[in-house]
Amino acid sequence: MNKIIFWTLLFLCPAAAFAAEPASPKAMIETFFGEVQKGNIVAAYDQLFLGSTIPVDKPQAVTVLKQQTQTGLPLYGKILGFELVHEEKLSESVIRYVYILKTEKAPLTWEFYFYKPKSEWFLANISFNDQFNFLGAKK
Repeated sequence: MNKIIFWTLLFLCPAAAFAAEPASPKAMIETFFGEVQKGNIVAAYDQLFLGSTIPVDKPQAVTVLKQQTQTGLPLYGKILGFELVHEEKLSESVIRYVYILKTEKAPLTWEFYFYKPKSEWFLANISFNDQFNFLGAKK
């Protein structure tokens, strides 16, 4: 019996190591939008902000962002999906993503900046609105 437990643990440990790999910015955004689409706004932001100092440095701004999203999104109707519009590598340590959140009434543009000071990416800035000023390259 002890041998079975040993071999099971031996095979599970490498799997756990691979599962702990940090998510890419694109995967973090897609997870975020998946949760937003389910109506889990607070959980979506909490997950997106993992590794970021924004919730600690600017807690009021995070609270307002969550509240604005919760009250603002229903004005646009049902969420139909999301699309990557633009991915812009600004440097080795900064990357910008622009997405459209498709709703029944209008598209919402979202802009995400991720920063990688050492080995892991984290969210450095996020903005969204119903205008199109985020679309396209900023170079």
